[in-house]
Amino acid sequence: MLGAPGRDQLTSMVALYGPRTTVLVALDDGVYEFSYGCTPEGCMSADGTFAPWICSRFNIKIAEDCKIFSPANLRAAKEVDGYKKLVEHYMDEKYTLRYSGGLVPDVYQQFTKQQGVFANPTSGSSPAKLRLAFEAAPFGLLVELAGGKTSDGVTGGSILDVQINQVDQRTALCLGSANEVDRFNDLVVKA
Repeated sequence: MLGAPGRDQLTSMVALYGPRTTVLVALDDGVYEFSYGCTPEGCMSADGTFAPWICSRFNIKIAEDCKIFSPANLRAAKEVDGYKKLVEHYMDEKYTLRYSGGLVPDVYQQFTKQQGVFANPTSGSSPAKLRLAFEAAPFGLLVELAGGKTSDGVTGGSILDVQINQVDQRTALCLGSANEVDRFNDLVVKA
């Protein structure tokens, strides 16, 4: 992938381990969730039989609007006025906070709730931590295929259009419900 933008990915897959292990997969026609081990017997298929893996949700969509936010890198709000205003907007409008401190669970919940926004801007004292090739671009593909939007946090363009130049290249990121990514771009990027 070196020298190519994230948009050149053919697929993306993210797993979430827990009482029910699930995997999101980006396919040509959308995002699908597969579940493993729903019960000791397996997962029940539509025909009543059990299998270790089943496709539990088809063609998942992320709504344009949301009331759930995951504000990562909150230290940046001290230096980035627009990010501080964005977080205050979420609080004033009584958005639901869903922040675990991990990219995978924080973004995965957008597919579970079919809405949400994850924002991780950077500042002078809070540099980028997310890796473009292994975190930002794969999740970007999943979110955009589900009808959401992404931002590179610098130009306001899609994270999928950023060229991957180094294996360990780090980036700012915002992704999720389209109208909230636009709000992030207006307040944080274009400010």
